[in-house]
Amino acid sequence: MPETWQQHPEWGRVPPLDVASATERWHRLVVVSAHPDDESLGVGGLITTAHRAGIDVYVVLLTAGEASHPPGREVTRHALATERLAEMDRAVELLAPGTPVVFLGAPDGGAADVEDQMVVALGDIVGDGEGTLLVAPWRHDGHADHEAAGRAAAEVARSSGACLVEYPLVMWRLSEPDDAPWEQMVRLDLAPEVRETKLAAIRAHASQLRALSTDDPPTLSGPMLAHFTGSAEHLVLTPAEADALDPSDDALRQRA
Repeated sequence: MPETWQQHPEWGRVPPLDVASATERWHRLVVVSAHPDDESLGVGGLITTAHRAGIDVYVVLLTAGEASHPPGREVTRHALATERLAEMDRAVELLAPGTPVVFLGAPDGGAADVEDQMVVALGDIVGDGEGTLLVAPWRHDGHADHEAAGRAAAEVARSSGACLVEYPLVMWRLSEPDDAPWEQMVRLDLAPEVRETKLAAIRAHASQLRALSTDDPPTLSGPMLAHFTGSAEHLVLTPAEADALDPSDDALRQRA
């Protein structure tokens, strides 16, 4: 439940991430999304904040999310993939108008099977990682596609020199607050207008907010949705990435 997390003593007290004042360090934000809606839920506020600060934003989508609902008479896998890709385009346009979305075409639920190819493709997109903030699902999130995306991004960050930040998604539902990696986390506080934009982007993923059959509840509902619409986004840094993020920031280095 969101209330359980928000009552934890570390919630909202981890070091802040100030994107608006970081344009001298970063000129590019590359966001990896395992499925359509990961980007809006996990880092929609970060995408909007970076875009408004003048940082170039690129979004890399691994799968079409075609396995989010069982196939049936109401919707086929192909139709759902087409719908979700269109939703992704609308959501990203709301978050950061003009941002390109690169679709890699990995199978939903099978991203780990093509992880090597994802590393190559993502590496080509990132190129020289200097001045690049690379953002991806957390490597220990508890979902196979999210973890494969995180591992691929970590490999690219190591080889390119990009700074890596990871965002949990299903961790908030699968884990208990005491199990979270608070000592490795930072937070991005969201201004009210950024929260409104993020919520609009989440709503653009309409297929995940409605039941596609009488036996199939919405993917995003109740506490799961409420968690992602709060006033801050919590992100994970490893020790090396914390130093790369801002070597002069003692708070980040000590907490990581």
